[in-house]
Amino acid sequence: MTPVTLNNLNIKRIFRQIFFLIISLLIAGKGMAQHTYGSYYTNDALVNFIKSGNKKDSSAIVMVPGLNLTSYIFFTTPDHRKGWAELFADKGYDVYMVNDPKYDFATGGIIAPFSVPINGKPATPGSEQAWQSDIWRRWGFGTSQGIPYADAQFPTDSFANFTLNYPYVGTSAKLFENAISAVIDSIKGKVWLLSHSAGTQAAVLAAHQKKAKLNGFILVEPAGPPDSADFPDFNGLHMFGVYGDYITSRNQTSRKVAVETISVKFQNAGGISDVVSLPEDSLVKGNSHLMMQDKNSKYVFNIIEHWLQQFSNNTVGIESKFNNNISMNLYPNPTGNEIWLENNSRDIIEYSIYSMDGRLLQESSVLNQKIDLSNLPNGLLFIKLKQKEQVIIKKIIKNGL
Repeated sequence: MTPVTLNNLNIKRIFRQIFFLIISLLIAGKGMAQHTYGSYYTNDALVNFIKSGNKKDSSAIVMVPGLNLTSYIFFTTPDHRKGWAELFADKGYDVYMVNDPKYDFATGGIIAPFSVPINGKPATPGSEQAWQSDIWRRWGFGTSQGIPYADAQFPTDSFANFTLNYPYVGTSAKLFENAISAVIDSIKGKVWLLSHSAGTQAAVLAAHQKKAKLNGFILVEPAGPPDSADFPDFNGLHMFGVYGDYITSRNQTSRKVAVETISVKFQNAGGISDVVSLPEDSLVKGNSHLMMQDKNSKYVFNIIEHWLQQFSNNTVGIESKFNNNISMNLYPNPTGNEIWLENNSRDIIEYSIYSMDGRLLQESSVLNQKIDLSNLPNGLLFIKLKQKEQVIIKKIIKNGL
């Protein structure tokens, strides 16, 4: 057998390959700082946090899960996809997920990579894992347990993984809203309160305690949302609401109407406010009450994050800060293949139109004239209008013919 030898040319080629491999790895890793994950207790509540390694925005997101739900719904999904918490961290936000003080994480229910602090709340003897009956119908997974809707967005094949992460319910004399308030107080910058379902009641109470530190609310099919009694205390705050499918069969109609009504109140009180119905505005069917767990959860996240961009550090102005003598109106809305921009100033308006998930679809500039929408998809669109250094984002609903 002829022995294998390396000549100088081969050696040089190998070293060159190693060199360029190292360079490519360094380039790939440039700017990709890792997030920091941790947990602590406040007011008997376990708080999981992610400090963004890509910090771009001074605001933080405080997440509040619904009844019998925990940080799990925000951190991951039953089929092991990245959750909203990490997606927000990727976009440069610090994220805090606050759990109900009565939950017993010393017994179980913690999610990796988080751990229970050593000096945290002790286990509650006899605590049992929470469970809710008939959640398939009430939460929009299917007609009944084990029978999913044909267009169900919830990953029903992984339902068993979801049930494993129900919290163990213990006891606590501490109030949920006080735990949320303490977390808000610990954050240096402003805060967006993102609440789901019945967690919204505690979030609203905490908001009254720390109103000066809030930007506003992100409400995911809320129960107990803000109402007229919360004003004028909530004057100047902003609100975004989002709803999934099967609203009628899930008995969510009155709640949705209440959120749409209070959205107008936020607008009249100096805030920016929108409510998105996924099946009505984006023609996306099958989303459940737990849309942060759904198979298209990243799509829904992109809708929320894109709406937040108008308030980011890089945006100089928002609608409520526009010159009172300047008026911009889009009509008719909803519309078909065109929409008119009415602008009482003589300045050229630059516009950009985006899909619900943040993709740029069209951009140009106008004064007082129609904008052609014929090449754009039907459903909900966002239009960003820029006048000099001021920016405003509005919602357009394009209907099919």
